[in-house]
Amino acid sequence: MDRERRVEVRAPLKASDRDIADFVRSRDDWLRRTLARMAEEPQPIYLRNVQGARHPYRGRVIVLHLETGSRRIVLDDDRLRVRLPDLAPEKISRALDRWYRERAREHFETAIDRHFPFFAERGHRRPVLRVKRMKSRWGSLSQRGYINLSLSLVQLPPVCLDYVVAHELCHLEQMNHGPRFHALMDRVMPDWRARSRLLNRLPPVVPGTP
Repeated sequence: MDRERRVEVRAPLKASDRDIADFVRSRDDWLRRTLARMAEEPQPIYLRNVQGARHPYRGRVIVLHLETGSRRIVLDDDRLRVRLPDLAPEKISRALDRWYRERAREHFETAIDRHFPFFAERGHRRPVLRVKRMKSRWGSLSQRGYINLSLSLVQLPPVCLDYVVAHELCHLEQMNHGPRFHALMDRVMPDWRARSRLLNRLPPVVPGTP
């Protein structure tokens, strides 16, 4: 079953149509529950790098404005002005990726700075930030001293970014998600559960078009 809620059945070549139909009927309850759950999931936002496209950024919407000229990208209120000598799609994509990464590193470092003093007092070393494209996670903490954060976080509300950063920093002390981890999160960010629910309700942002 895919995000379009299409059901695909794969069966051995020797299986009869009746056997296949019987199998599908036997899974009817599961299919109904799964379809109902998928209907409640937020649908992805597909980014388009074209004139007038709307992009989420820091929890708000900015509009892409493309123009030809000397290279310059400026966020002007709710308009992201992208000026490039060549407006070929691949040039726009590379320029925007670079701009988002620069903004992401700036905001991510600020969020880490805001939360790390608590952990520094407990004897931990500040992890090194790595901004990455991550398909299935918002962040991770490696035992080699890196905090990996998804580039897509820069498009979400700041309260969600702060939650992910606090979550990963708590793994400096508790590498699992057991009761001690939750108790530590309660100390660092008392409203973390509400932030987590908000994060899970937000639609995923997918580069390109469907």
